[in-house]
Amino acid sequence: MRVGYLIQSHRDPEQVARLVRTLKAGSPGAAVHVSHDFSSSPLDVAALTAVPGVLVRPAEGGYGDFSHVRRYLDAVDDLVAEGIAVDWVVNITGQDYPLRPVADAEADLVAGGADGYLEYFPAMDPARSTWPVRRARSRYLFRHRRIATLSPAAKRRLRPLQAINRVQPLVRVHVSYGLMVGVRRRSPFGPGFELYGGSAYSSLSWPVVAYLREFCAARPDLMRYYEQCLSPVESIFQTILVNSGRFTLVDDCKRYFDFRDSTMNHPKFLSVADLPRALASGADFARKIDDPGVLDALDARLASSGQR
Repeated sequence: MRVGYLIQSHRDPEQVARLVRTLKAGSPGAAVHVSHDFSSSPLDVAALTAVPGVLVRPAEGGYGDFSHVRRYLDAVDDLVAEGIAVDWVVNITGQDYPLRPVADAEADLVAGGADGYLEYFPAMDPARSTWPVRRARSRYLFRHRRIATLSPAAKRRLRPLQAINRVQPLVRVHVSYGLMVGVRRRSPFGPGFELYGGSAYSSLSWPVVAYLREFCAARPDLMRYYEQCLSPVESIFQTILVNSGRFTLVDDCKRYFDFRDSTMNHPKFLSVADLPRALASGADFARKIDDPGVLDALDARLASSGQR
């Protein structure tokens, strides 16, 4: 079995290189595709691509927009164009890191008997949705436009503007991804095509990924619709796959993140003190990480489990 790891990154080039080395140490035959935004930071392309099975491609970064979806699909197209055959596709970021030996996580993908692992829920069903239904409506029933980028301080100052979302049905204002304004529009969702949501991260077998690729190519209308949604990467693949009814999907993205005390719908950066909870989760990867001490602790654990 061969796994393709799709890494989206925009910062911390040393940490990205460390992640690549760790993946290849645990799975020497893996294909690793790094989609990096070079406008935010450099990356030692020569050093990375000297490792067999590693590709690096420049990509346009973005936040809360369609760029994350586009980068995923572009990376899959890259694998096909390069003739790189994989059995599973696992997408992560440069701020993720394995919690378990990579070989063990890969073996469990096959042993689980499913076609894919991703979080999914009917976003408009208050009894089953992980999100408040108003969040799903605001994100996916409105045509959004970014008016301005915002600093963290500006986001805090402008957050009260979002109160307008609760008192009228036609316009939405969001500050988490910059100053975004949305206008209500007709949606493609309904009884025959239900809106689903979930985490942007997944582990999908190749038949599932191939279906996504073909569906997206055949439905430019849906792509155009999602291009103007807020955080489309947290809905589009779930909506396509669950509505297809073709695959056995496990509602588990196999990622650990901590949203406790979140104020802008972003997970916290993990500290060493957070590791016991992360490790107890049984997840394959943890995010977000920017602390070398956390990486050192995880490397030591991987080494003690037999991964070099």
